[in-house]
Amino acid sequence: MENVKHHVRASGHSSLRGFFGSDSVAFDPSSPSLRENIAKAKAQVIYNLATGATGDDQEDAIKDHMVRSENSYELIKMLRAIDGWAGLDDELPEGHLDPIAKTIAQVLDQRDYEVYKLIRRYLSLLDYEASPNLGDCFVRLLLWPREFQNNEFDFLLDRKAELLKTITTASMRERSNMVAAAKIDPAAVIGQYIVATPHRSTDLVALMHEVNYTTRICSFLVRLDYQPLYNVIAEMVDPAKTNSERTACWDTCRRLRLKEFPAAAKAVEVVGSNEAKSTVNRFMGALDAAIANFPPTLPAPTAVGAIVAALGNAGNTLSDLRTAITNLPDALAGAITISNIFGADRDDKARQLIGELDTQGWLSSLAFTIKLEMVNWLLSSPGLVDVTTDDEENAINSVMQAAKDYDQAELYQLARAAGWESLYSNVNGDQYDTLENILNQPV
Repeated sequence: MENVKHHVRASGHSSLRGFFGSDSVAFDPSSPSLRENIAKAKAQVIYNLATGATGDDQEDAIKDHMVRSENSYELIKMLRAIDGWAGLDDELPEGHLDPIAKTIAQVLDQRDYEVYKLIRRYLSLLDYEASPNLGDCFVRLLLWPREFQNNEFDFLLDRKAELLKTITTASMRERSNMVAAAKIDPAAVIGQYIVATPHRSTDLVALMHEVNYTTRICSFLVRLDYQPLYNVIAEMVDPAKTNSERTACWDTCRRLRLKEFPAAAKAVEVVGSNEAKSTVNRFMGALDAAIANFPPTLPAPTAVGAIVAALGNAGNTLSDLRTAITNLPDALAGAITISNIFGADRDDKARQLIGELDTQGWLSSLAFTIKLEMVNWLLSSPGLVDVTTDDEENAINSVMQAAKDYDQAELYQLARAAGWESLYSNVNGDQYDTLENILNQPV
C-alpha cells in the first residue's frame, strides 16, 4: 500500500483518479489496472532519470529502482524504458549492471519456475527465500473436495514435462531456494497419496518420485560427484524399493541421459585427466546397462549381472553389485573437481569443449559452474594482455546464447557471475554487439 501511496503522491495527486489521469502513467496506452499503472509509473521514472546527462545520483537511482523490483512485468517495462541492456550499458557504469543482472535472473526465476507457479496456484507464496514446497501443494490438493480434484490432477500431470525440465535446470544451476521449493517428503506426502488413492494416484506418485530423483541426481551431477550416482543405479534393481520408485528412477535416468549426463561426460572427456575419464566412462557404461536391462519386476539376476559386468566384475545379485560399487577405484577419489580436470592450455580446451557441446546440442544442459568457469577462463587467457581473440569471444557468446535459449534466467546469472566489467572489457567489435543483443532484454 505504501508503494501505491508513493506513486500517487509522486504524480502530484492525492487520489487514484488523479494518478490514473496523470503524466506519470502516460508512458504507455492507458490501463484500468492499478498494477499496470504503477509499473508504468516506475518505467516513467527510469525514462526521466536517463533522459539527458546522467550524473552519479541519477545512475545510482536507476540502479536502485531496478534492484528493488520484485516483479518481472515492471522490471521489463523499466528495461524497455531505458532501451534494454544496451541502454543500461550506455547510461550506467559497468559495476552497476551486475546487481541489475542478479535481479533480472531472480525475477525471471520467480516468474517462470513451474514449481513457483504451482505454489502460487495452491498456496500463499510470500517469501521466495523461505518458500513453501511442492509437497505442500500436493497435501493441499488432497483437502479439496473430490469433485474438484480430478480436473486439477489432470491439469498438474499435463504440466509434467515442463515441471521436470525447470526443476532440472534449477538444480543444474544450483539455485538452492528453487531446489528446496521442489522438495516432496516421501513419507509425509507420497505416503498419503498411496493410502488415499485419489484420481490417477499411480501417475501422481510416479511424478513425485521423479521430482525427487531429479533433484537428487542433479545435485551429484552438477558437482561431477559420481560415487553416489552408482548407488542411484543400484536402486533400479533394489527389491527394497517399490516398483513405482524403481520405474521413476529409470525414467529420470533415461531423461537425463539425453543431455545432462552426456554433457558432463563430454566435459570430462575433453578436459579431464585419464583417471577422471576412467571414472566417467565406467559410470556411463553401468548407467547404459541399467537403462537397457531395466526389469519391471524383481528379482532380475540378468539385469543385475549386466550392470556388474559393466563395472568389470562378475555376479548377479544385489550384494554382488553393492560390493562391486564399494570396490571401485573411483570410491577413493570422490568428486571430480573443476580444479583437477583442467591443466595447461585451459582456454584452448574450453573452446574445444564449447564447440563440441554446441554441435551435439548439449551446451545448454551443462552445469552452470562449468559454464561459468569456461567463460572466466576465456576472459583471462594466459599469454594475452587484457584482450581476447575472436574465437574466444565467439565461444563466450555461444555459452551465453545456449543459456538464453534454455533458461533466460541463467543468462543473467552468468552475466552477473562473470562480471559485466570483465565482459565489457574483453569482448569487442562484432562479438560485443552480439553479446549485447543476447543480453538486450528478456521476454
